[in-house]
Amino acid sequence: MTTLQRVEAALAASWRGYPGEWATFGPLSALYAGPGLPINVALGQTDQGDALEYLPQIETFFAAHSHPASMLLHSHAHPALVSALAARHYHLDYLLHAYAREVSGEWPTPVFEIEEVTPSEWAEFTPLAFGPGSQEMMQVNAGVPDVMRLGVKVGGQWAGFGAVTVLPDQGGGVALLFSAATRPEYRGQGIQTALLAARLQVAHDQGAALAAVDVSPGSVSERNVLRAGFGLVGTRLNFVKVQT
Repeated sequence: MTTLQRVEAALAASWRGYPGEWATFGPLSALYAGPGLPINVALGQTDQGDALEYLPQIETFFAAHSHPASMLLHSHAHPALVSALAARHYHLDYLLHAYAREVSGEWPTPVFEIEEVTPSEWAEFTPLAFGPGSQEMMQVNAGVPDVMRLGVKVGGQWAGFGAVTVLPDQGGGVALLFSAATRPEYRGQGIQTALLAARLQVAHDQGAALAAVDVSPGSVSERNVLRAGFGLVGTRLNFVKVQT
């Protein structure tokens, strides 16, 4: 498997931790977890040539929940699937750069004390970093099993957060780094650099061979992951079907 295939497979496996209604369609799966949640999406092995055959069933699944069909794929997706999405009136909702690195060698030493965040603390305090409208998603996020939730306190207050989960695979395991944010008043102090290093250490301790993270192009987060030794392996693309 390529690095991007491993990352995509790990992401699809990690999604299984979210509660909600699941359905499997060939090489893809779809989740509906509740109204307006960004995890309501179909994903899986999007480089498979038969993936496009299941788009009508995926659309029916989401229509049953009065939700627009949504598809998460990566830049290695089969060209026929991409063409089918365009023909069926999907539009690109957003994209992220996918980065990965081997869990070996060196990474920065955290300059802040890293603490584990309890699920209840995660649900209560992370919306202060992720911003208005994130409360419901972060409550769901807090209940996902097999996730290490880490944070940094400044002056006794939670200032920044980051999560990591390790998914086994034939290559030794993939650590997904996600849900990273810093409260606005604490940004620019190196908190996310410290949390990146801490999550790489968790990945190492749990035996992962590869670490992966998605970031917004041109963001501070992208600069941070580059400094932490990550390399660009592809693009994550989220498509939503336009109602006609």
